[in-house]
Amino acid sequence: MRHFLNVSTHGEAVGSLGFEPREDRYDFRYADDWRGRRDAFPLSPHIGLNGEMPPTGTLQRFIGNLLPEGRALDVASIVYQISKDNIYGLIRMLGREPVGALSFLASDDAPLADQRQESGAETRRIVGEEELTERIRDRDTIPFPVWDRRVRLSVAGYQDKLQVLLEGRQMSLVDGGALSSTHILKPESRNPGTPFMVANEHFCMTLAAQMGLPAAPVTLRRVPEPILLIERFDRHVTRAQGDPGRVDAVRRLHVIDGCQALDLPVSFKYERNFGNTKDVRSIREGVSFAKLFSLAPHFVTPAVARTFMTRWAVFQLLIGNSDAHGKNLSFFMQRGGLAPAPLYDLVSVNAYGEMVEQEMAMSYGDAFRLEEITPFELASFAQRTGVQPRYLAREIVRMAQAARSLAPGLARSELYVGDERALLESVARFIDRQAERLLAIAPEVPKVDRKLL
Repeated sequence: MRHFLNVSTHGEAVGSLGFEPREDRYDFRYADDWRGRRDAFPLSPHIGLNGEMPPTGTLQRFIGNLLPEGRALDVASIVYQISKDNIYGLIRMLGREPVGALSFLASDDAPLADQRQESGAETRRIVGEEELTERIRDRDTIPFPVWDRRVRLSVAGYQDKLQVLLEGRQMSLVDGGALSSTHILKPESRNPGTPFMVANEHFCMTLAAQMGLPAAPVTLRRVPEPILLIERFDRHVTRAQGDPGRVDAVRRLHVIDGCQALDLPVSFKYERNFGNTKDVRSIREGVSFAKLFSLAPHFVTPAVARTFMTRWAVFQLLIGNSDAHGKNLSFFMQRGGLAPAPLYDLVSVNAYGEMVEQEMAMSYGDAFRLEEITPFELASFAQRTGVQPRYLAREIVRMAQAARSLAPGLARSELYVGDERALLESVARFIDRQAERLLAIAPEVPKVDRKLL
C-alpha cells in the first residue's frame, strides 16, 4: 500500500511525499502552483524544481537528516511505537516543525494555520521556570523531549534540547504553524566528563560573534539551572503592534545542513564514517572540508561561501572543537542556490582533555588531531579546498590575534559564575596556546612546495 504526506510551508502546498513500504521506496512531486511561484525553493540541490526524479535514496537521506539522533530518537521510537529505522513513520509524527520551512502532514491533517484560523484557538503552551527546573532535574525519569505525552523535538543532534517560542521571559511550546518556535533551549549536559557545557557554548558562540563571524545570537539564563537559548536563524519573527514583547507570527526559512547539501546520510557526518580504528581509519567517505568546498557551484555567491567556510574551519582549530561535523554547518536553500547560514554548536571540546574524543570530525589535510597540524597539513587543506595558501595564512593570523585578544576578557564576564568561570578561564588559556601555535605555523603555509602535496 502506498502512503503519502503533504509537504507544505505556511499553509501553502509544496508537494507530496510518497512512500511504498514493502520496497522502501520514496518519491516526491512538487505542486504545480509551487513550481510556478517566484519565491519557490527546492527541498535541496538534489531534489530540483524541474520535476526530475532525484537519485535513488536521496529522499530517504534528506528526511533522515531532519530527525533527532541518539536518546531523542530512542524516545520518539518508544513513545510512538515506531522502529528507529522507519524514517517515514517518524517524519509523519515529528514533521510538523523540523528545521527549515517545511511541514510534513498526513493527508487527513488540515494545514495548521487553517486550523487556527477556523478555531481562533490560542496555541501557546506556557512553560514556567518552576516546571522547567523540575523537568531538567527529572530527565532520567521523564525524557526531556516529551511534554504532555508528546515528543516536542524535531531537531537533529544528540544533546537534550527543546524548541520554544520566546516572548520576553515567557517560554511556550507551539505547534509549528502560524506560531513556530523562535529559539532552541539547551539545559546543562548530564555527562560528568563535560561540565558547564551551557557556559562553554555561550562563551564560544559569543567569542565568534565578537570576532565578526556570523553566529546565531545566544542568551544564558538561570531558572535557576543554567539554560542556553539559541535564537533560530531559520525563523523570521513579526511582533504584535503595540506590544513588541509579543510575537504575532513566525515565518520559517528553509535551511539544510551539510549532509543534506551533499546528499549524504546522517551516518556520514564524520569524515571517517566507520570510525578511527586501525582497520577502517583509511576509509574517509563522510563529510570533509573538500566535499563542503565542492558545493561552490551550488552557492549563490561562491566567493562569499568560501570565505565563510574558511573562517569556520580556522575557528574550530582555535577553540578546539573536535566535534565540528557535517551537520554543524547549514545553508539557506533559495531558488538561486545555497547561501551560508549563521554558525551554531560552537564548543571547546578539546579543552576537556582526554575525557572526550580528541580526534577531529574532519581532517585538515591528513591531520585529525590538533597536535598533528603543521604547515604542510594546512597547505594540503588549502589545496584540497581550493583556498589560496596566502589567503589562508592571513586569515589564520588575523583570527588568532583577535581570539587571543578577546577570549581572556570574555572568560571573566560576570555572566559566568563559580566553577563556570574557572572552566572558561581554562578554555581561554587553551585558545591562547592554540593561537600562539597557529601564529607560528601560518607564515610557513605559503612556502610549502605544492609539488609535495
